[in-house]
Amino acid sequence: MRSASIHAATRPHRLDFIGDHLALDFINTLRAGEDEPFEVFKTDEDVRDWLVRAGVSVPPQTGTLPSGALLQKARLLREVALKAVQSRRAGKRPSLDALNSFLKHSNSHLELVMLRGSNMEIKRLYRGQTAEEILAPIAESVADLLANGDFELIRQCEGDKCILWF
Repeated sequence: MRSASIHAATRPHRLDFIGDHLALDFINTLRAGEDEPFEVFKTDEDVRDWLVRAGVSVPPQTGTLPSGALLQKARLLREVALKAVQSRRAGKRPSLDALNSFLKHSNSHLELVMLRGSNMEIKRLYRGQTAEEILAPIAESVADLLANGDFELIRQCEGDKCILWF
């Protein structure tokens, strides 16, 4: 697959969050187009926008990330996640080294937040200074799916050209 032939999303799409799990939604950011793959992530900003729409807390642009670093790491994490899900679905043991490498960068802490009235909520906040740290919630979601997902229910779309996961 040549990246020059991949279309990119420029705005939210109805297929962005249909996987019923954050990890599957992330995998589904590469979709089958009519004639060629449809890439949701073409730029760092595309990745940031998708993460925000997914409800992932993304720190303001720090300026310390090289241009394209978030895009490169997001695509790598997506490939790692897809291969692991495919392996689990096939009843095989997935390789965990690449995913564990992402998880090593999951620097976070809990924060207690006041809501309306006297209600409170515990939120996990991520440092987000590197691409891996920004993607840490996604890597954790992939790990959760692999460890706790019911792979009898997880399936790939059965359409001829469909590559989505549910």
